[in-house]
Amino acid sequence: MSAQTREAAPDAERADGPRRQYLHEIDGLRGVAIVVIAVYHVWFNRVSGGVDVFLLLSGFFITGSLLRGIESGRGIAPVRYSARIVRRIFPPALVVAAFTVLMTWIWLPRATWNQQIGDILASALYIGNWRLAENSVDYLSSNNGASIVQHYWSLGIQAQFYLMWPVLIAACAFIASRLGARPRTVLAVAFTAVFAGSFAFALWETGANQAYAYFDTRARMWQFALGALLVLGLPASAKLAGGRFAPLRLGRRAAAAVSWLALAALLTGGMLLTSTDFPGMAALWPVAAAAAIVAVATVQPGAGAGRLLNTRPLQALGRLSYALYLWHWPVLICYLAATGRDTASLLGGLGVVAVSLVLAVATRWAVEQRLPELGLGQKTARGAYALGAACLALVLAATAALSAYIAYERDRLDPAGADPALYPGAAALAEQIAPAETDFIPSTLDAADDRDPELSEECNQSMEGFEPIRCDFGVPRDRAETTVVMYGGSKIWHWFPAVEAVAEANGWHLVTFIKNACIIATEQPNTDEERYRSCAAWNDDVVAEIAEIAPDAVFTYGSRVGYEAVETFPEYNERYGQLLESGAEVVVVRDTPSPRFDIPTCVDLSGSDSSDCTVDRAAYYPDADGFADLEVPGGVHKVDLTDYICAAESCPPVVGNVLVYRDDAHLTNTYAATLAPYLEAEFRRAGIG
Repeated sequence: MSAQTREAAPDAERADGPRRQYLHEIDGLRGVAIVVIAVYHVWFNRVSGGVDVFLLLSGFFITGSLLRGIESGRGIAPVRYSARIVRRIFPPALVVAAFTVLMTWIWLPRATWNQQIGDILASALYIGNWRLAENSVDYLSSNNGASIVQHYWSLGIQAQFYLMWPVLIAACAFIASRLGARPRTVLAVAFTAVFAGSFAFALWETGANQAYAYFDTRARMWQFALGALLVLGLPASAKLAGGRFAPLRLGRRAAAAVSWLALAALLTGGMLLTSTDFPGMAALWPVAAAAAIVAVATVQPGAGAGRLLNTRPLQALGRLSYALYLWHWPVLICYLAATGRDTASLLGGLGVVAVSLVLAVATRWAVEQRLPELGLGQKTARGAYALGAACLALVLAATAALSAYIAYERDRLDPAGADPALYPGAAALAEQIAPAETDFIPSTLDAADDRDPELSEECNQSMEGFEPIRCDFGVPRDRAETTVVMYGGSKIWHWFPAVEAVAEANGWHLVTFIKNACIIATEQPNTDEERYRSCAAWNDDVVAEIAEIAPDAVFTYGSRVGYEAVETFPEYNERYGQLLESGAEVVVVRDTPSPRFDIPTCVDLSGSDSSDCTVDRAAYYPDADGFADLEVPGGVHKVDLTDYICAAESCPPVVGNVLVYRDDAHLTNTYAATLAPYLEAEFRRAGIG
């Protein structure tokens, strides 16, 4: 699924919303929002703008409820308020989350299970948005598939809003009492400040780091704030909140025209808007459309599109929207995993919608209706909290069960205790060994994590960072006769197990300088982007540090197989010359193939037949002799170990019962370690050690 196919869940606060003169068009608006979300998700893999509708409505209803309490003299009543929120949003969300664990086990690739468990737990704790934000900018997690609870990020956003908003309103009420002002006046100033500040932040962060901004609560608060401002500015909502009518006038014909235009905008937003512009300027489109519909509903109920919104089908969908939203995404993800599709076919999508509707109806009946009828957790705040805790315990039990199974499989397929004769890895190609068939290692359950723990911020600079991070391994420098520096990006780092094994066997001191997605050329592709500017600065500083170290050898790139998945030969000779000036021999390695599809996931989905995950060697190396013919300065030694990763014509996903790749481009630690003898021979051929 596209990294930007993410929506927010329906607002879940109706039980705590205004109770007098309820605006029925809003149920219809919810129905429209869930329809466009499902349609654009299932068939078009696009953001629809429905997220923004629900966030706006959350701000509208919660503010109305809290303001009514302030102006009636009852105050915020935080215990009762939080109990109502828990009763409304916890049971459906957590019951569905528990079922997604079972769905993960049945339908999703084992390679994604650890990720899914982490996402489900974070979602159950209502911090899923922050986990997704961090993963969205984690280069080492860039190949992660769509989370089965990816849509729960919005529940985290809403829960955080539910916690912050009463505090803000209570503070404003206190300030108003101190100043002798009307609470609405102070609230208007506060809501406007939140709107302006959050929207400005959203515009900035969307431009600077859109992937992170999409999940950032700070970049979403303006949508809640606009809903709050509607409460202060619209007559019906003002009356519901116990205040006086704010002077907004709109004639019947004008109201009808506005409502139809707003509905049309809401329906077409997913086609016309670019997902990478959310939650910045593009988000104004659905927010403005929803605000206009709410405005018309308050001043001219039933006008224009209001008649459509009041129809039984849309009203029913509106009441079902929360449960339908919770189910449609996991059902879609399981369908796509089972069929191997990126988007649903027409009939497949109809099946996804039908199954989601059935599950939503069942959830609404069993959880949203029967629980209140039975009185479970409904009578007291303590009971509500107990109900929420019980639902959370259900999720924890489900994830613990799947985690236990993963632990069992880890023990069964532990690479540390593997018999080299049964798991020769690269030796199977080098020595034409045909080991007995058995389960390969590492298991796809652990493939994504089959990397050195040092492959982190401690020894690995981020894409935007520029300061060299030096890490030292092996024999201390003062006792080692040979010092080797590893210098480059993640596709140099994935050779670390092999280089480290050679260093340990020969008593070398090993130094690493690694930066994500950074090529070592002296001329970067695009200096307008921060990642390239930082890469240029990092390279210059690292070369200066290498000169001070004066190592015996530097191990770095010799070619590049990047996102285009074809070997290229960037102009590295100038950089090689700088490295040679340090007095070091320079060992440059031919880049490994980059399949650009997640190998562990592919192997899982292919079952016993992994031919679909085998790639054509010539597709990556169209010029088989290109690396051998590459002209490099004297003192630069070319190393080509491709024959130990690929067969003569193809590059299989498993070699010698060892999984070759941990993701879509990088070797597993387990396989890289089996390359050590052949890399050691190349170092000796270069006169090192």
